[in-house]
Amino acid sequence: MRHRLALLPLLVPAIALLSASATASSTAAWTAGESAARNACVKASGLNDAAASAPVHFSDRTAQDVILVTGRYPQKFMKGKPGTMLCLYDRRAKKAETQEAGAWARKR
Repeated sequence: MRHRLALLPLLVPAIALLSASATASSTAAWTAGESAARNACVKASGLNDAAASAPVHFSDRTAQDVILVTGRYPQKFMKGKPGTMLCLYDRRAKKAETQEAGAWARKR
């Protein structure tokens, strides 16, 4: 029993180090997933100079993220007017779908 207690001060830092590295890898994976979602939404929007908001994450039950994408319409007749798209990103399928959401960007 005495030998086991002598090892305890050596085990605590090792356990802390292992848990810190597990947290770091899950944080990196989360950040990579957010980046993939934002990139997919920007591409799906078709807007020029597009920028994506931070995702709003829904539960793993639905595995959906919602992202607002703003930019400029590429069509000539739109003359570079600002555009806003609402993007639904499916985390399981890794696919994005967008719909025009200009009413959300208008000032009231």
